[in-house]
Amino acid sequence: MIRMYLDVVMRLSALEVTLSSAPSSSDDMLLKHAIDKITNHINNQTNLIAIPVGLYKIAIDMVVGEFLLTKKAMGLLDIETLNFEAVAKQVQDGDTNVVFAVEANNTPEAQFNAFIVYLQHNEVDFIRYRVLTW
Repeated sequence: MIRMYLDVVMRLSALEVTLSSAPSSSDDMLLKHAIDKITNHINNQTNLIAIPVGLYKIAIDMVVGEFLLTKKAMGLLDIETLNFEAVAKQVQDGDTNVVFAVEANNTPEAQFNAFIVYLQHNEVDFIRYRVLTW
């Protein structure tokens, strides 16, 4: 769990989400709960006692999604401060210019919800690791 905790913190840091630094903070407790919840979910879906290596990165994203969604539901996350502008809108190579269609009315909340769906819906990957139980 310690390795996953550190990897989730690194993933959140890469997404520019700041966490409270106190060891017994609400962020810390929410993060540990999200790790336990997603670990149990994956183990229940696969009938395994540990998360397989091939599902580890998926588990990290699912934990991040669960954590962010919980913080939003509790009113502890300001969606306006999250940066979703990292997506390329225009690419130019020499005299060739490509502009991608980006919805002008795509609100930060809509972007956040789409990101959460992306993080949490990876269950099709579980199929490879399912084990039959009797």
